[in-house]
Amino acid sequence: MAHDGAVTLPDVEPTGRRNPRLRQTIGDMVRSMLLVLAVVGAILLVTWRPSPEAVKVIDITPVLAFAESTATFPLTSPVGLSDGWRPTSARFEPTEKSVPDPVLHIGYVTPADAYAQVSQSTNRTSAYSAEQTDSGRPVGSLTVDGSTWEKWERGDRRSLVRSDDAVLTIVSGGATWEELTTLAASLEPLAAS
Repeated sequence: MAHDGAVTLPDVEPTGRRNPRLRQTIGDMVRSMLLVLAVVGAILLVTWRPSPEAVKVIDITPVLAFAESTATFPLTSPVGLSDGWRPTSARFEPTEKSVPDPVLHIGYVTPADAYAQVSQSTNRTSAYSAEQTDSGRPVGSLTVDGSTWEKWERGDRRSLVRSDDAVLTIVSGGATWEELTTLAASLEPLAAS
């Protein structure tokens, strides 16, 4: 059979139904795209969560002034820490395990973004010590600026504990021993009002 290259198509008969696509325009496509973008935008708006503020630094001066004016025991506070030490909490009030004795608490985020705190009170009960050290146990001692501190530890919680005649001071947190030692070494008596 010889082919001459011509192709013939059968005659197409109309079905009697209109083809709706023949009447679509660019405007219809733009409206459809806007509708899809609006749905996606609504989903993003509902599910979007803002990033939390990294660290909220506070001024500890008012708490120190209040503690100094009301405390019946000598207080110390951190002095001369680098800008990497950011105070995030401060209070002078009893804790659950120290009642009725008030506790001076100052919390920091360290330069390595760990947490460290200083707690001072006249309370020397085992319940209070367990509260402040996360039930840590003594694992040794070290000397910081001529003062002996006991090293306590439990899991990733480390504490330096010093007891003198009037005050129990505990420096603790998830910070490294080096950072806790730096914080303990920065403690100086509060200046007289």
